[in-house]
Amino acid sequence: MFLRNISLGIYYPGASFLHRLQARTKLLLMLFFVAGLVLAERSYWDFTPYLVAVALVICGVACSGTSFREMGRRLWFLLLLVVLGIVIGLPAPAGASYNGRVLYTFPPLLLSSAFLTGLALGTALLLTAYLLLLLLPFPSVRGPRFRRWLKRAGWLTLLLLSLLAVPVQNALTYQPAQGMPRLALVITYDDFWSYSHFLAFFLVLYPCSLLLTMTTSPVALIEGLSMLMAPLRWLRLPVDDFALMTLIALRFIPTLIEEAEQLVKAQAARGASFSAGTPRERVQSLLALFVPFVRNTLRRASELAVALDARGYQVEGRQTRLYEKSFAWRDYLVLLVVGGLLLTALLV
Repeated sequence: MFLRNISLGIYYPGASFLHRLQARTKLLLMLFFVAGLVLAERSYWDFTPYLVAVALVICGVACSGTSFREMGRRLWFLLLLVVLGIVIGLPAPAGASYNGRVLYTFPPLLLSSAFLTGLALGTALLLTAYLLLLLLPFPSVRGPRFRRWLKRAGWLTLLLLSLLAVPVQNALTYQPAQGMPRLALVITYDDFWSYSHFLAFFLVLYPCSLLLTMTTSPVALIEGLSMLMAPLRWLRLPVDDFALMTLIALRFIPTLIEEAEQLVKAQAARGASFSAGTPRERVQSLLALFVPFVRNTLRRASELAVALDARGYQVEGRQTRLYEKSFAWRDYLVLLVVGGLLLTALLV
């Protein structure tokens, strides 16, 4: 199930080098990466800080005891969405106003009435063929292998049509006065730099957040966060309340995933199918999960509130720390090495 690939908020016990670091060290490293990437955007067309940050993330994965295959399995879907958004948004219509020099110009394509008619007929034929193959009662068509191939072909066709529909719509929008508009796309230096910065942010910060939650228990993470936010107590800000809310949110992520899996299994035991049938039937099967999921979520939240109230939980005073101790030599070493490498990459 796809929900099992969501590991944010799920702690995996271990004895790796990253597990032995203090939670404050990992939070400070996240702050270093954010500050380094924000400052790196000012160095126009200097990819050295991004390469150093990605290399440090790869070293972090190697030191966490998590295999690269497992990390890739948890990243591929969101990475695919990010790359798809970049591919759609990076080429700009030639008739639109843009800033900066042109990096690359695509060969123009005339959007004649015959081309648009052929595109519409081709889309209709593909949709008709897909529905026919989906509904035919032949045993060879009903096999799981053919169904899997048909599903992949459908997603690929939808992806190609989406990539083509956006520039066609932009060409028709930015060239309304011409008798025969052209599909003319360009890539500018500024757009390429902006999208590269966005991709680097994703490739660095999302794996770092996964490593943070996978190698740090929620209680230790909140203890480290509250200790780093201790100066805000002077401003009379509710640091402990914020830490408690963050802890509950992190603990509820795997709980909600488990709840969704149990609902899916219960519906499947009653005959519901989420991977077969028409699109309308699949949507109805998913909507049937919404009401019990919200109800069970509210029930768990109410039980947690009653349990906290019954135990007399209060945020006043100073609580003792169970996990966060003083920094060890490895914490100072990691902060010094990562901070020094990022600073060197920014100054070079």
